[in-house]
Amino acid sequence: MIHLNLIDAAERLTVVETVAPVNVTSIKELQKKSRKKALAVVLAAMLVFAAFSGFLSIAGVPAQLQGLLPTPYLELIGADDPTRSALTMGAGQRTSAGGSLEAQAAAANAVLMQRDAMTVKQIVGEINPQVLFNNKRTEYASYLPLEKISYQKASVGQFMAFMNTATPDDVGFSDCIYQAPNFYYLRGVAAKPTSQRSFLERIKMVSSDFRTPPLPENAPATDITAFGLFNVTNVNLGAVNAFVPVSAVAEEIKALKSFATANKVQLAGLDKPQVEDYGVYKRFTYKVTTSADFSDLQAFVGAYVSSPVRVGLQSIEMKLAKKDLFSTIHFEMFVVK
Repeated sequence: MIHLNLIDAAERLTVVETVAPVNVTSIKELQKKSRKKALAVVLAAMLVFAAFSGFLSIAGVPAQLQGLLPTPYLELIGADDPTRSALTMGAGQRTSAGGSLEAQAAAANAVLMQRDAMTVKQIVGEINPQVLFNNKRTEYASYLPLEKISYQKASVGQFMAFMNTATPDDVGFSDCIYQAPNFYYLRGVAAKPTSQRSFLERIKMVSSDFRTPPLPENAPATDITAFGLFNVTNVNLGAVNAFVPVSAVAEEIKALKSFATANKVQLAGLDKPQVEDYGVYKRFTYKVTTSADFSDLQAFVGAYVSSPVRVGLQSIEMKLAKKDLFSTIHFEMFVVK
C-alpha cells in the first residue's frame, strides 16, 4: 500500500498544469508613448498660446489682465494695454486713444497758443452767464438756502393767517403743527357738527393731498383730525437776498425779540443756537418755546413775516397743555464770516 501511494504521488507531480502566458512590458514602447503624450501637450499649449496672443493683438488686453502681462510680450504680439501706454512716454509711442504722444502734445500746445492769442472780449463772448440762472427750481428741495428762508416766512405766514380767519369760534385744537415747506397736522374738537364740517371743508379747499381719517366708534361727532399739504401761493423767493454776517447775528435776534415783546410773546431759547458748519456758511438753528395764546402768537408771526429779518421758521408746534397753549418753534439762520 505504501509503495502504491508513492507512485500516485509521483505521477501527480509529473502532470503539467495549464499556466496563463505572462505579458512582458517593453520599456521602449513606454518611452515612445510618453514622448507622444508630451508632444501632444506641448502642441496644445502652443496652439492655446497662439490663439490667446492673436486675441490680444486684435481685441487688446481685457480689463481683468491690464497691468499684469509683461511689456516685452505685449510689444512682440502688438497688443495694446492702456494702463502701460499711459505710463510709458517714449517718443513716437502710440496711446490707447490712437495717435502718437508727440502729435497729441503738439495739438494741445496749438490750442493753448490759440487761447493766449484771444482777446478778453472774445473770451467773455464764449461764456454764457445765462446757464447759471436758467436752471429753474420749482420744488422746495431744489431751492438755494436763502430762497428756502424766503419760502418759509411766506409759507408759515399764509398758514397762520388762514387758521386765524377760517377757524370758527367754537372750534379748539389740542394739536396744531406746521412744518416747512407746507405740511400741517391738526387735531381738535368743535362744539357743533356744522362747525366741524365747515372748518374741514375750508381747509380742504386750500390743501393738496388732504386727508382726514375715519372717526373711531367712540369718538364724538364733532372730532377734527386732518393733515395734508397747504397750498402756498405768490412767494417772493428773493425776499431774503443776503446771508447774515457774524457781526449782525445779535441784531437779527434782537429784532426778532422786539416783535415778540410788542405782541406779548415771551420767547425762550434764542440765546443757545445749534451751529452746523457747511464751509462756505454756517447754519444757526434755535429751538424756542413760548406759552403765548394763539391770537398773540399769530400776531407775532405776522409781524415777523412782514419784517426784513433774515431768519427762517422751519416748524411750529402748538399743543394744549392743561388749559394753556405751549408752542415750540424752530428758527434757522444762515451766517457767513
